[in-house]
Amino acid sequence: MKLKVVRNFLLVASAFCASTFAHAGSYSFEFLSNDSSYQVDGIFTTDDVLNVLNGYKILDISGTVSGPVGGTITALVPNLNSPGTNATPVINGWYITFDNNLFPNASPVLNSFGVAFYTAGGATWNIFSSGDQYELFTNAIPGNVDKIGALSVTAVPEPESYAMMLAGLALMGTIVRRRKIKTA
Repeated sequence: MKLKVVRNFLLVASAFCASTFAHAGSYSFEFLSNDSSYQVDGIFTTDDVLNVLNGYKILDISGTVSGPVGGTITALVPNLNSPGTNATPVINGWYITFDNNLFPNASPVLNSFGVAFYTAGGATWNIFSSGDQYELFTNAIPGNVDKIGALSVTAVPEPESYAMMLAGLALMGTIVRRRKIKTA
């Protein structure tokens, strides 16, 4: 009888988790310039479907830029040509070309166009690949920022993953408990 209850519980829990999977992925990222003058920490939220570039479209970004003319990241610069490239004017005739695609299973994880975003101070930023390193760029007043550095990106587990892990642990605990009762 108890085994039947546990089995039914797991079936219902599995169906619930399968029906609530999000259609987005979350990736924690950190950019650190080689001279440590700039650090960008945040989270990318991506579409969960590979696009024609074999990457995931970045839907949102949050975090902070630490360093001169930095600040809180307020929004992703929209890419009207997604998944292709777009260009947005920054200031004084400068443009940032970007595509807002993430390639988490490739190296580099951002291509040579990268991701563009705004900070609270009104600056437009771009993080992109430049060979085996990454670059952080803005043409914000009071001056240009063009820093070479390293970027690390890590997948953030979705809540459903934790729910399934807890359900598995509960099942294991129930099995161990039943075995102890039978042997006693």
